[in-house]
Amino acid sequence: MSNFFSTVLALMLIFGIVKNVKAQSSTGDTQGHTKSNWFISSSMGIQMSGIKSEDFIKSNYSPLINVSIGKWFSRELAIQFGYRGKYFNAISDDVKHYYNYFYGDVIFNINDIIFSQKHSIYKLFVHTGSGYFYNYEYGRPNICANFTLSNNLNLNDDLFLKLEISAVMGWDIYQGDEDILPSLSMGISYSL
Repeated sequence: MSNFFSTVLALMLIFGIVKNVKAQSSTGDTQGHTKSNWFISSSMGIQMSGIKSEDFIKSNYSPLINVSIGKWFSRELAIQFGYRGKYFNAISDDVKHYYNYFYGDVIFNINDIIFSQKHSIYKLFVHTGSGYFYNYEYGRPNICANFTLSNNLNLNDDLFLKLEISAVMGWDIYQGDEDILPSLSMGISYSL
């Protein structure tokens, strides 16, 4: 499954570069201002179960896949729907804890809200939302919150390189009390 997402990520990057070379025109900032205002994003990274000092051990890290689609309603505000998964490790055992997390986010463009930077090569987005978390070991659903800081570098009018710091937070996701799955991922966002 990770090969599939790697292929999608590579194709999106190639398509964006080819489209930019063909156009040979720069209109500045188009994130949130393309004709349709729709975008798709894909990223891969690492996650771990918890943020306590004992959680920072090598065996606690696991891969992360994140795919989403969204729409800008203004320069400052967008929504997106996505999927992230597919398993996390825990320090209590050597089992892969498979899960699916389907979520919805509201995205705030901090550059335009606070700094009024309409045509910047760098964008800072804050995502906040919630979603449906299903831990296959538990065999039951959970509703969780999520928070993301997304650093975006404009590669061309339609393509952004992004570095995201995020977390899924909930009660009894995997260890019986308040749980958090922090992550760091890198990927691209393509404006349709």
